[in-house]
Amino acid sequence: MTDIAIQLLVLEGVPVLALVYYLIHKKQMYLLEKGIVEKDDRQTRNERRITNGIFLTLAGSCMILAPRLAVLVGIQANLSFELLLASLVVLCAGMAMIIAGELIKYKAGFAKDQDSLMELK
Repeated sequence: MTDIAIQLLVLEGVPVLALVYYLIHKKQMYLLEKGIVEKDDRQTRNERRITNGIFLTLAGSCMILAPRLAVLVGIQANLSFELLLASLVVLCAGMAMIIAGELIKYKAGFAKDQDSLMELK
């Protein structure tokens, strides 16, 4: 009955994806109202990377928890090895994107500190 678990994943994943895109759209509309032009710079790409990482992490978690949530509702579903492996790949990809985004942000802040130290000399 892993087909039901996959169907539940899709039913849970689509609203989460819609929420992520809604929040991105809301941010863009807010920036347009304020008259701020959003550039495609490093910070914007980094924010997108972190947003996508959060989505992938949530999707991987939902893939693992979907059969357990199905049991709570009364649907007999088991977590197969294939579903577990796919969910771990998605979960690790999301975590890697979040960590990479934070490392890039840290490195950019560190580089700015180094530049300010060079200006003091």
